[in-house]
Amino acid sequence: MTSGSRLARPGQKIAAPLLAAVVLLAAGAHLWLNTNIFGRDEVCGGLVSMGSAQTVLGSGRVSDRNGLDDRPGERLDFTCTVESTSFLTGSDTERLNISVSRERGDFPFTDNGRWPSPARMSFVSGKTTGAVGADHGWVLLPGSCSTADGPAVVEGYAPQGSDRVALIRILTEVAGKAAERASCAAERPLVAPDTVPAPPKPRQVGDDAVCGLTGLVFPGRPEDRDAAMERVQDGTGPTWSCEVEERAVYSVTREPRLVAGITASPGFSGQPRVADRQVSGFDDRHVVADCGGVPTYFSLELGQEYTSAAGAPGTPRLQALFTNFVDVAGKRFGCSAQAP
Repeated sequence: MTSGSRLARPGQKIAAPLLAAVVLLAAGAHLWLNTNIFGRDEVCGGLVSMGSAQTVLGSGRVSDRNGLDDRPGERLDFTCTVESTSFLTGSDTERLNISVSRERGDFPFTDNGRWPSPARMSFVSGKTTGAVGADHGWVLLPGSCSTADGPAVVEGYAPQGSDRVALIRILTEVAGKAAERASCAAERPLVAPDTVPAPPKPRQVGDDAVCGLTGLVFPGRPEDRDAAMERVQDGTGPTWSCEVEERAVYSVTREPRLVAGITASPGFSGQPRVADRQVSGFDDRHVVADCGGVPTYFSLELGQEYTSAAGAPGTPRLQALFTNFVDVAGKRFGCSAQAP
């Protein structure tokens, strides 16, 4: 054996531990920067568990930036942003924005630019009441959390294409914990569903029926009907909705929690009769009627294509459109005309 080889041995003995230390350091850095190992179990003031956050946001290190942003004196008015970050190549920061606020009871069906079309949502009812879409969802807090200002709602904006079941679960989790935090939890806890209905797919408006309802008037010029598309939320649940794209969104719900929030909201009062039915509501296109003893909410929101065609020959007038809708859809939901 040469003297050169004998001289190399001390360096090799030093290099091996150094290499092991570098490997351990790199592994530790990976665990710290790209996973939740050694991290907290909950974020957003304890309202969001790490496990639930990761089912929506995927892998990465989860944090809540500046934590829970709430208003002093109001425990059901807060926001929180949950982030998942990773330093791995090609990874992007994913965010889940969560908030709780009070809304007018028919918030899922009003077009204020914030709530997606109900015909594009998957509604759930029963042990929890809510809906989820491609990147947005909401869940009602227990009725005991409602006040004269309206029901309390947890709302979430998730990455586009997020798993809908995962999103409804985390929103249900937040709703339950927020109710406990505000001392208004229900006797029976909120339970998220294991599945949600598939969202409606677009289809061409039928020759003999709009939104699958025979007799429903097309919301636009007759010559535009052949090219019009629609989405119909038409499952077995208590909420029905149809969007005739760019023209109108029709909605009906008999969901008890939603209707209770609607009728208890500020501004809900008697309205002029619609389709020979006594109604109450917020205005002449957002009303509740008695249908076979069940309070039933009807709403109509208008799109740009209808607004542009308003006044053109053959385009139905707004109030006639709503009257026709309540008449036709009402028959499906057991409504009958009432005596004056």
